[in-house]
Amino acid sequence: MIDWAIGTRGLARVEWHCAVDNQRSIAVAQRLGMTREGVLRSAFSLDGARQDVEVWSLLAGTGAERRLPGGDRRAR
Repeated sequence: MIDWAIGTRGLARVEWHCAVDNQRSIAVAQRLGMTREGVLRSAFSLDGARQDVEVWSLLAGTGAERRLPGGDRRAR
């Protein structure tokens, strides 16, 4: 889907947001070659407690989209 968003739809940036303690979601972002940009502190409430969110991104033109699993690896 990310390869489609960047390659076909022409998006310049794809973001991934996840809770800071969600290690499985963080691992997916890392496997996709995303860069951790930072933490949005107290971004949302869950069961009455404020939660922090990590922000990860992948930028078009960096070559990262060509390394996606199952993605099109032809030169662009």
